[in-house]
Amino acid sequence: MSSASDQLKIDTTSTMDDSPDRTPVDLSPTPSVLGLPVLHLQPTSTTVTKNYTSDVIYYDQATTPLDNSRRRFRKPLAEFTGTMILLIFGIAVDCQVTLGANRSITGGEKGSFLSVCMGWAAGAAFGIWASADISGGHINPAVSGTSDYVASTNVGLTRRDFVEYAIAQTLGAFTGSLLMYGLFSQAISVQEGGSALRTTPGTASLFVTFPLDYMNAVFTITDKRNAMAPPPTLVPLVVFVAIIALTACFALQTGAAMNPARDFGPRLMTAIFYGRSVFTYRNHYWLWTPIIGDFVGAIVGAFFYDLLIYTGDDSPVTR
Repeated sequence: MSSASDQLKIDTTSTMDDSPDRTPVDLSPTPSVLGLPVLHLQPTSTTVTKNYTSDVIYYDQATTPLDNSRRRFRKPLAEFTGTMILLIFGIAVDCQVTLGANRSITGGEKGSFLSVCMGWAAGAAFGIWASADISGGHINPAVSGTSDYVASTNVGLTRRDFVEYAIAQTLGAFTGSLLMYGLFSQAISVQEGGSALRTTPGTASLFVTFPLDYMNAVFTITDKRNAMAPPPTLVPLVVFVAIIALTACFALQTGAAMNPARDFGPRLMTAIFYGRSVFTYRNHYWLWTPIIGDFVGAIVGAFFYDLLIYTGDDSPVTR
């Protein structure tokens, strides 16, 4: 009588399917960022031939345009997903805390400024965890954009990669903010005093904000020559702590925006419902500070990290 383990084994070497174009897929797990097994399967059709005498599954080789696109844009799609997760958590906590303070919406307060710090930090950590094993988990064009200039980032992106990453990150931020607008639109209408009312900054500030650079922290924790740098699986946790600290300490003046995609994606979304004022407010302040300011701050922060701390000989600063 076969044992239970034998009964669970799968094989396609039987004569159940004589198709010559079959590729074995190794079922041995590979570690992911979270240390959980991840099975990397080759592109296949939905047809699986099997019996219960072996450890290998054979899939019929077949690809579709969707399969090809997913493989081609796998890394940008990971950045899209990670940035969307960041915005979902971040905007949700902004809305919950701000709108929850209105007794016409809820029976009592639904959080505090510490909740905002924790929510954005958790969104960043989850977004990085979701995408790091595939794309590096940048979820920020300012992080991706330093790869051409600073050796200590160890990113290794081409300029084409950067453009794809930045577009994906912006679209992810747009999608995450749009989902949250749909979720909280009724509460926003109560806060504004009517469904046709949308004010800037007003409730638009729930979705867009102003920048603050945190790049030195990123370089410190990702520099492989730094003996105190955490292992890759703990980088999201360190970013979580860093964002809590920076938001708690500096949000008064800047709103703690540290990400061009985090501002520009939601700003595109709010323009649909709030109009052009989200772009023209304070003489197009959105362009100079959340976009240009973040990139300049990232490069300046990277330069000073390489100048003062980085010990490698592959940096233009330390050569």
